[in-house]
Amino acid sequence: MRAAELLERYMEEHGQSEQWITVYDLRTYFHLDELTAPTFSGLLRRLHRSTRFACPYRVEKIERISVSIPQQRMIKQYLVQKRLKIPKNTDA
Repeated sequence: MRAAELLERYMEEHGQSEQWITVYDLRTYFHLDELTAPTFSGLLRRLHRSTRFACPYRVEKIERISVSIPQQRMIKQYLVQKRLKIPKNTDA
């Protein structure tokens, strides 16, 4: 499955139209390895910048947070929201 389809599935299975998520959340939910992290982070950044990307979700906000597992570091969390209207044009 493509990253956008996995994001859509994740949001639908959690039953929320708006939710803070991290790349780690997506990877662990779908049992994916660390090599998929750049794909998810790229998709989430693109959904934040582009208004024409044909995906039923968009990233409203990106914040840096500090986590201590597995070690102390800064990661990004993304506020993902369901779009009211999906754009017809794609940047894909």
